[in-house]
Amino acid sequence: MRILAFLVLSASAVIAQSTSSSATSPVDSGDVSWVLISSALVFIMVPGLGLFYSGLAETKNSLAMLLVVMLAFAVVAVQWALFGYSLAFSDTSVSTFVGNFRYGALLDTMETQHPNAPTIPGSLYSMYQMMFAAITPALFVGATAGRMRILPTIVFVFMWTTVVYDPICYWVWAPNGWLHNLNVMDYAGGSVVHVSSGATAFVLALLVGKRVDYGKRDYHNHNPTFVYIGTGFNGGSSVAANSRGVNAAYASNLAACIGGLVWMGLDTLINRKKFSAIGFCTGAVAGLATITPGSGYVQPGIGLIFGILASVVCFYAVKLMHYLHVDDSLDVAAVHGVGGALGLVLTGVFAQYSVTDVDVTGATAGWLDHVWVQVPVQLAAIAAVGVWSAVWSITFVLAINLIPGLKMRCNAEAELRGMDFADVGENAYPFVEYGKLKNDDLGQE
Repeated sequence: MRILAFLVLSASAVIAQSTSSSATSPVDSGDVSWVLISSALVFIMVPGLGLFYSGLAETKNSLAMLLVVMLAFAVVAVQWALFGYSLAFSDTSVSTFVGNFRYGALLDTMETQHPNAPTIPGSLYSMYQMMFAAITPALFVGATAGRMRILPTIVFVFMWTTVVYDPICYWVWAPNGWLHNLNVMDYAGGSVVHVSSGATAFVLALLVGKRVDYGKRDYHNHNPTFVYIGTGFNGGSSVAANSRGVNAAYASNLAACIGGLVWMGLDTLINRKKFSAIGFCTGAVAGLATITPGSGYVQPGIGLIFGILASVVCFYAVKLMHYLHVDDSLDVAAVHGVGGALGLVLTGVFAQYSVTDVDVTGATAGWLDHVWVQVPVQLAAIAAVGVWSAVWSITFVLAINLIPGLKMRCNAEAELRGMDFADVGENAYPFVEYGKLKNDDLGQE
């Protein structure tokens, strides 16, 4: 009896201790591990994007593209720690438009949990979201590859992240954001990441201007292998090791696979190419950009529909940009901007309660479940994010160009010799001699 009593008391103490521990610290080690891994996967996407853009660029600009993507990451990481995270994800701000400085310098993020991620430390949630904040401006720099100087680009990135990205992030994902209150469905950044960067890419392509030899010669992607290595995405926005994370990863994978196949087929049939590796990778990225807003809200198999439509629509969006003579060097607006907007609309159509109700309370759905207001809400998000991004991007380009020494466009000689030579001072391939000019090659400034 004494042994039995001892066992009962011991078990009671363990249960009490466990209950007390869970009450004071709801952190789940499995969720922490999953989000740490997901954060690492998104970080890998940053040099991956650099390789993707470097491979698409010409040899003379390859190292500059690698560098500017990593510089954008570094600048945004510092901004995010100082005040960006607090502006974008404050859960104490009464504003529906932007956050406050409650978590400036990441204060109190280790001891608290964000309402969006109640089972992991706030610091980990901040780090995970920082990866998205850092890769978003890295997307739009591809629109002006080979002709936009690095220093003013980094100034633009800092200003853009503060005034454009952080408020948009708050609108969509913060507990009191106005689009969040309208029940906009953007699981992993169709509006926050892709529409915002696509609209900005379009503005930059127009305002910075065409390459000096645009339309006079063909541009050649210098390293398709880099493009292949840099193609990828992740499914960690569930911020928990749960079925929604599995769903998002699976739907994203299917959208990428079918997107790559369809784009390669269109390249073969319409552009009369062979089985293009770059075409496949571009289609995969279009599929990923399009499934981004819906990956956690639609059945995994619906990812195939997203991927097919993504490739067809974005493929012809690229053609439209060329027809309009908009020199978006790496087709950022047509792939990311159009893909993100398309994905938001498709999410409003295909989202279902059978998916959105999993691991979430108070979820909504789309037209398949007769929620007819959802597509108009999605369209409102596209319009608001697109206009906000474009207007501020125009403002920043005009302002930066007025500052001595910060003119965004390089001169014709630097452009023709390459940004590796002009801005970096190093060559990606030092054993290759390039960048020599004749006087009649310079064109007009």
